Amino acid sequence: MNIGNSTTKTGQNSHKRPTAPSSGTHFTVVLILAGVLLSGLLLNGCDESLNAFKDNDQYIFSISGYLDTSLDEQWMRVVNLQEDIDQNGSGMNGNVTLKNLESGETYTFRDSLFRYSETIYAYNVRTEARIQPGNTYLLTATRNDGAQSRVVVDIPDDYIDPTFVPADRPWQPDMLLMREVENLADIQIRFRINHKVAEYTQPYHLSLIGDAFRVNENTHGVYIDRQTITTATLGLDDIEITDCELYVASAGTDWVDFSKVDPDLIMLPDGITNVENGTGYVIGVNSRTIPYDNFACEE
Repeated sequence: MNIGNSTTKTGQNSHKRPTAPSSGTHFTVVLILAGVLLSGLLLNGCDESLNAFKDNDQYIFSISGYLDTSLDEQWMRVVNLQEDIDQNGSGMNGNVTLKNLESGETYTFRDSLFRYSETIYAYNVRTEARIQPGNTYLLTATRNDGAQSRVVVDIPDDYIDPTFVPADRPWQPDMLLMREVENLADIQIRFRINHKVAEYTQPYHLSLIGDAFRVNENTHGVYIDRQTITTATLGLDDIEITDCELYVASAGTDWVDFSKVDPDLIMLPDGITNVENGTGYVIGVNSRTIPYDNFACEE
């Protein structure tokens, strides 16, 4: 998940120099809207005068993020709603675990303290668990005194790899076909921009979900303008485009299409949440990537 500014200190269970996953691997657009607005609102709770949750027994943690079958490492944002964060990096008051309810296998997350501004801090936690399609997981945040927030996350079943259909004529758009996708959550063009003069590489992604349409009962499609990458990188000098691919994400049964939700409802702490004894939003994702052959992309 997109986690903003770089870290300042880490918890006791963390690596000394934690890093966030690159933006090229983010499940973006609609889900980031959920994570940023829901938990971003709650980060104000780091200011005790603004913390409406501190003296309650209903909301323990805010948990936001997603479990993705394509990732080697899973990330979550976890905020203790009833306590101020120790900015000296002593670690979370508690722990976060993930249990596969089919296999019984359990993973423990490691915590890292991230700074979003001069006054706003939050923990992001990570584990190297590999998420299995069609399985159900229990994500639990437990405070040291035993108080818990938890969420059950359904992972979508496997589906057929997306099919890229090149256009017959140069002036026509290409097409991407997606079959047997349970809840189509995101479609992206992904690539890397290599800045030759500055000598750094930047992951980039463009969401196409807003242009998707239903072909038939179990098939979605989206047209892809061949100039999309070129248009997106206009004005950037001395660059090369590499690693072009198309990304498709199917979401679990709790999927909410935030583009169709009243923004005022999203901004409410418990307006949209599937976390028991807490706030936030966690979803299961089964994602696929396929190569994208585009003239703007160098081998």
